[in-house]
Amino acid sequence: MAFEHLTHDQVARLFTTGALVFLGVLQIVAPSCFWGLSVYFKGTRAALSPQQRERLESVLAARESAEGDTSAYLRVVGIFTIAMAPFALSPAIPFVLPYSLSCMAMAAAILASYLHFQRATQLRVAPLVRRNVWSSFSPVGLTGTAVCLIGACAFAAYPQFRAGVAVVIVAAIVLLAVAWRVAAAPAILFGNDSQLEYLVDEHLRFSRTTNLLALVCAPPTVLAALAWATLPWTAHFFNVVMATVAAAFFVVIAVSFNPIRKRLSFA
Repeated sequence: MAFEHLTHDQVARLFTTGALVFLGVLQIVAPSCFWGLSVYFKGTRAALSPQQRERLESVLAARESAEGDTSAYLRVVGIFTIAMAPFALSPAIPFVLPYSLSCMAMAAAILASYLHFQRATQLRVAPLVRRNVWSSFSPVGLTGTAVCLIGACAFAAYPQFRAGVAVVIVAAIVLLAVAWRVAAAPAILFGNDSQLEYLVDEHLRFSRTTNLLALVCAPPTVLAALAWATLPWTAHFFNVVMATVAAAFFVVIAVSFNPIRKRLSFA
Protein backbone atom coordinates (compact mmCIF):
# COMPACT_ATOMS: atom_id res chain seq x y z
CA MET A 1 0.00 0.00 0.00
CA ALA A 2 1.42 3.39 -1.03
CA PHE A 3 2.06 5.77 1.83
CA GLU A 4 -0.16 8.46 0.35
CA HIS A 5 -3.10 6.05 0.36
CA LEU A 6 -2.89 5.32 4.07
CA THR A 7 -5.69 6.55 6.29
CA HIS A 8 -5.05 8.80 9.29
CA ASP A 9 -5.58 5.79 11.58
CA GLN A 10 -3.02 3.70 9.68
CA VAL A 11 -0.45 6.51 9.75
CA ALA A 12 -1.01 6.95 13.48
CA ARG A 13 -0.52 3.21 14.04
CA LEU A 14 2.71 3.17 12.04
CA PHE A 15 3.99 6.21 13.93
CA THR A 16 3.07 4.64 17.27
CA THR A 17 4.88 1.43 16.37
CA GLY A 18 8.02 3.32 15.36
CA ALA A 19 7.89 5.47 18.49
CA LEU A 20 7.59 2.42 20.74
CA VAL A 21 10.54 0.68 19.10
CA PHE A 22 12.68 3.83 19.37
CA LEU A 23 11.72 4.41 23.00
CA GLY A 24 12.35 0.76 23.89
CA VAL A 25 15.80 0.78 22.28
CA LEU A 26 16.66 4.02 24.13
CA GLN A 27 15.58 2.50 27.45
CA ILE A 28 17.78 -0.55 26.84
CA VAL A 29 20.86 1.25 25.46
CA ALA A 30 20.86 4.43 27.58
CA PRO A 31 18.80 3.87 30.75
CA SER A 32 20.82 6.47 32.66
CA CYS A 33 19.22 9.30 30.68
CA PHE A 34 15.97 8.64 32.58
CA TRP A 35 17.37 8.58 36.14
CA GLY A 36 21.16 8.99 36.09
CA LEU A 37 22.88 11.85 37.89
CA SER A 38 26.19 12.58 36.11
CA VAL A 39 24.51 14.29 33.15
CA TYR A 40 23.20 17.05 35.42
CA PHE A 41 26.71 18.26 36.21
CA LYS A 42 28.07 18.81 32.70
CA GLY A 43 27.89 22.59 33.01
CA THR A 44 29.54 22.49 36.42
CA ARG A 45 32.46 20.34 35.28
CA ALA A 46 33.33 22.77 32.50
CA ALA A 47 34.04 25.60 34.97
CA LEU A 48 36.00 23.66 37.60
CA SER A 49 39.69 23.44 38.28
CA PRO A 50 41.25 19.95 38.28
CA GLN A 51 41.17 19.87 42.10
CA GLN A 52 37.52 20.94 42.26
CA ARG A 53 36.60 18.43 39.55
CA GLU A 54 38.23 15.68 41.61
CA ARG A 55 36.15 16.70 44.64
CA LEU A 56 32.98 16.64 42.57
CA GLU A 57 33.73 13.23 41.06
CA SER A 58 34.38 11.85 44.54
CA VAL A 59 31.01 13.11 45.81
CA LEU A 60 29.17 11.83 42.73
CA ALA A 61 30.82 8.40 43.02
CA ALA A 62 29.72 8.12 46.67
CA ARG A 63 26.21 9.18 45.70
CA GLU A 64 25.96 6.65 42.86
CA SER A 65 27.21 3.90 45.16
CA ALA A 66 24.62 4.78 47.80
CA GLU A 67 21.71 4.91 45.36
CA GLY A 68 22.64 1.66 43.63
CA ASP A 69 22.33 0.63 39.99
CA THR A 70 18.73 0.81 38.77
CA SER A 71 19.44 0.35 35.05
CA ALA A 72 17.98 -3.18 35.06
CA TYR A 73 14.47 -1.86 35.75
CA LEU A 74 14.54 0.45 32.73
CA ARG A 75 16.03 -2.20 30.46
CA VAL A 76 13.18 -4.56 31.34
CA VAL A 77 10.74 -1.76 30.50
CA GLY A 78 12.57 -1.29 27.20
CA ILE A 79 11.96 -4.93 26.29
CA PHE A 80 8.30 -4.57 27.30
CA THR A 81 7.96 -1.39 25.23
CA ILE A 82 9.33 -3.07 22.11
CA ALA A 83 7.00 -6.03 22.71
CA MET A 84 4.06 -3.61 22.74
CA ALA A 85 4.95 -2.19 19.30
CA PRO A 86 3.27 -4.89 17.12
CA PHE A 87 -0.03 -4.49 19.01
CA ALA A 88 -0.27 -0.91 17.79
CA LEU A 89 -0.71 -2.24 14.24
CA SER A 90 -3.76 -4.35 15.11
CA PRO A 91 -7.05 -2.67 14.08
CA ALA A 92 -8.78 -4.54 16.91
CA ILE A 93 -6.77 -2.66 19.55
CA PRO A 94 -6.99 1.11 20.14
CA PHE A 95 -3.59 2.31 18.91
CA VAL A 96 -3.07 4.54 21.94
CA LEU A 97 -3.37 1.63 24.37
CA PRO A 98 0.03 -0.04 23.73
CA TYR A 99 1.78 3.31 24.12
CA SER A 100 -0.20 4.04 27.27
CA LEU A 101 0.77 0.68 28.78
CA SER A 102 4.43 1.37 28.01
CA CYS A 103 4.06 4.67 29.86
CA MET A 104 2.65 2.81 32.85
CA ALA A 105 5.64 0.44 32.76
CA MET A 106 8.00 3.42 32.68
CA ALA A 107 6.23 4.89 35.70
CA ALA A 108 6.66 1.59 37.54
CA ALA A 109 10.39 1.51 36.72
CA ILE A 110 10.91 5.08 37.93
CA LEU A 111 9.00 4.20 41.11
CA ALA A 112 11.31 1.21 41.68
CA SER A 113 14.32 3.47 41.11
CA TYR A 114 12.94 5.91 43.63
CA LEU A 115 12.70 3.16 46.26
CA HIS A 116 16.47 2.69 45.87
CA PHE A 117 16.87 6.44 46.30
CA GLN A 118 14.67 6.38 49.41
CA ARG A 119 16.81 3.68 51.02
CA ALA A 120 19.90 5.76 50.28
CA THR A 121 18.51 8.65 52.32
CA GLN A 122 18.84 6.48 55.43
CA LEU A 123 22.61 6.98 55.13
CA ARG A 124 22.29 10.74 55.41
CA VAL A 125 23.75 13.25 57.84
CA ALA A 126 20.95 15.70 58.64
CA PRO A 127 21.63 19.25 57.33
CA LEU A 128 21.14 22.20 59.64
CA VAL A 129 18.77 24.06 57.32
CA ARG A 130 15.05 23.54 56.70
CA ARG A 131 14.22 22.11 53.27
CA ASN A 132 11.52 23.79 51.17
CA VAL A 133 9.89 21.16 48.94
CA TRP A 134 8.56 23.74 46.48
CA SER A 135 12.05 25.09 45.82
CA SER A 136 12.73 21.85 43.96
CA PHE A 137 9.94 22.51 41.46
CA SER A 138 9.96 24.97 38.57
CA PRO A 139 6.69 27.00 38.50
CA VAL A 140 6.92 27.11 34.70
CA GLY A 141 7.42 23.34 34.59
CA LEU A 142 4.44 22.71 36.87
CA THR A 143 2.22 24.96 34.75
CA GLY A 144 3.28 23.26 31.54
CA THR A 145 2.67 19.85 33.09
CA ALA A 146 -0.86 20.83 34.09
CA VAL A 147 -1.59 22.07 30.55
CA CYS A 148 -0.36 18.80 29.01
CA LEU A 149 -2.47 16.65 31.34
CA ILE A 150 -5.63 18.72 30.91
CA GLY A 151 -5.15 18.75 27.14
CA ALA A 152 -4.79 14.97 26.99
CA CYS A 153 -7.93 14.56 29.12
CA ALA A 154 -9.89 16.54 26.54
CA PHE A 155 -9.46 13.70 24.02
CA ALA A 156 -11.44 11.42 26.34
CA ALA A 157 -14.46 13.01 24.68
CA TYR A 158 -13.94 10.33 22.01
CA PRO A 159 -14.70 6.77 23.23
CA GLN A 160 -11.83 5.18 21.28
CA PHE A 161 -9.28 7.21 23.25
CA ARG A 162 -10.67 6.85 26.76
CA ALA A 163 -8.77 3.72 27.78
CA GLY A 164 -5.49 5.20 26.61
CA VAL A 165 -6.15 8.50 28.35
CA ALA A 166 -6.98 6.70 31.60
CA VAL A 167 -3.76 4.67 31.58
CA VAL A 168 -1.62 7.71 30.70
CA ILE A 169 -3.17 9.80 33.48
CA VAL A 170 -2.57 7.03 36.03
CA ALA A 171 1.08 6.79 34.89
CA ALA A 172 1.37 10.58 35.18
CA ILE A 173 0.00 10.52 38.73
CA VAL A 174 2.57 7.88 39.70
CA LEU A 175 5.41 9.97 38.26
CA LEU A 176 4.12 13.11 39.96
CA ALA A 177 4.02 11.26 43.27
CA VAL A 178 7.62 10.14 42.76
CA ALA A 179 8.65 13.71 41.89
CA TRP A 180 7.05 14.96 45.11
CA ARG A 181 8.77 12.31 47.22
CA VAL A 182 12.16 13.08 45.62
CA ALA A 183 11.66 16.77 46.40
CA ALA A 184 10.64 16.02 50.00
CA ALA A 185 13.29 13.39 50.81
CA PRO A 186 16.01 14.25 53.35
CA ALA A 187 19.39 15.28 51.99
CA ILE A 188 21.96 12.54 51.39
CA LEU A 189 25.13 13.69 53.14
CA PHE A 190 28.06 11.44 54.06
CA GLY A 191 30.06 13.95 56.10
CA ASN A 192 33.21 13.67 53.96
CA ASP A 193 32.72 16.98 52.10
CA SER A 194 29.48 18.30 53.58
CA GLN A 195 29.40 21.64 51.77
CA LEU A 196 29.77 20.11 48.32
CA GLU A 197 27.57 17.14 49.17
CA TYR A 198 24.75 19.51 50.08
CA LEU A 199 25.20 21.57 46.88
CA VAL A 200 25.12 18.37 44.83
CA ASP A 201 22.03 17.14 46.68
CA GLU A 202 20.13 20.40 46.10
CA HIS A 203 21.09 20.58 42.41
CA LEU A 204 20.30 16.92 41.81
CA ARG A 205 16.97 17.24 43.62
CA PHE A 206 15.87 20.15 41.42
CA SER A 207 17.20 18.48 38.26
CA ARG A 208 15.45 15.19 38.92
CA THR A 209 12.09 16.71 39.84
CA THR A 210 12.27 18.87 36.70
CA ASN A 211 13.20 15.86 34.59
CA LEU A 212 10.34 13.88 36.10
CA LEU A 213 7.94 16.67 35.10
CA ALA A 214 9.18 16.28 31.53
CA LEU A 215 8.55 12.53 31.75
CA VAL A 216 5.06 13.27 33.08
CA CYS A 217 4.36 15.50 30.07
CA ALA A 218 5.69 13.18 27.37
CA PRO A 219 2.97 10.44 27.49
CA PRO A 220 -0.06 12.77 27.44
CA THR A 221 1.55 14.90 24.70
CA VAL A 222 2.29 11.93 22.46
CA LEU A 223 -1.15 10.46 23.15
CA ALA A 224 -2.78 13.79 22.26
CA ALA A 225 -0.75 13.99 19.04
CA LEU A 226 -1.64 10.44 18.01
CA ALA A 227 -5.31 10.98 18.76
CA TRP A 228 -5.39 14.39 17.06
CA ALA A 229 -3.84 12.92 13.88
CA THR A 230 -6.90 10.69 13.40
CA LEU A 231 -9.42 13.52 13.75
CA PRO A 232 -10.75 15.54 10.80
CA TRP A 233 -9.24 18.98 10.20
CA THR A 234 -12.65 20.46 10.94
CA ALA A 235 -12.23 19.60 14.64
CA HIS A 236 -11.10 23.16 15.33
CA PHE A 237 -11.33 22.92 19.11
CA PHE A 238 -8.91 19.98 19.20
CA ASN A 239 -6.57 21.77 16.78
CA VAL A 240 -6.26 24.49 19.42
CA VAL A 241 -5.89 21.92 22.20
CA MET A 242 -3.09 20.14 20.34
CA ALA A 243 -1.23 23.37 19.62
CA THR A 244 -1.47 24.39 23.28
CA VAL A 245 -0.30 21.00 24.53
CA ALA A 246 2.64 20.96 22.10
CA ALA A 247 3.72 24.46 23.16
CA ALA A 248 3.50 23.53 26.85
CA PHE A 249 5.49 20.34 26.27
CA PHE A 250 8.36 22.14 24.53
CA VAL A 251 8.48 24.69 27.35
CA VAL A 252 8.76 21.90 29.94
CA ILE A 253 11.48 20.18 27.89
CA ALA A 254 13.43 23.45 27.70
CA VAL A 255 13.12 23.88 31.47
CA SER A 256 14.31 20.29 32.07
CA PHE A 257 17.49 20.86 30.02
CA ASN A 258 18.36 24.08 31.83
CA PRO A 259 19.88 22.44 34.97
CA ILE A 260 22.40 20.58 32.79
CA ARG A 261 24.02 23.91 31.89
CA LYS A 262 23.96 25.28 35.45
CA ARG A 263 27.29 25.81 37.17
CA LEU A 264 27.75 25.28 40.91
CA SER A 265 30.01 27.61 42.87
CA PHE A 266 31.91 26.07 45.74
CA ALA A 267 35.14 26.83 47.56
